[in-house]
Amino acid sequence: MEWRPQSAVGYEAAYSEAQRWIEAVTKKKFGSSNFRSSLENGLLLCDLINKIRPGVVKKLNRLSTPIAGLVNLDKHLHVQQHHRGISIKHFQPQNLPSTA
Repeated sequence: MEWRPQSAVGYEAAYSEAQRWIEAVTKKKFGSSNFRSSLENGLLLCDLINKIRPGVVKKLNRLSTPIAGLVNLDKHLHVQQHHRGISIKHFQPQNLPSTA
């Protein structure tokens, strides 16, 4: 994530406030002290969406693989686009270069 320098609030304070809000809404704690790594598997974001709009994300992929995380993030982005009209280019896991 890139922080815009014109903001009067520092990125650490913004991340802390976002974390506090997500934890309050979902009633779940971040898995690590690192903001990004706590959200990268998409589970917490999908749980957040389901708290706001119950049942909108029907099935989560709870495997601990990078592809499972991307599938969950794609579901989160799809809900954002569909329910809020936000135009987001979805990423497709099969389009990612292999790291093997």
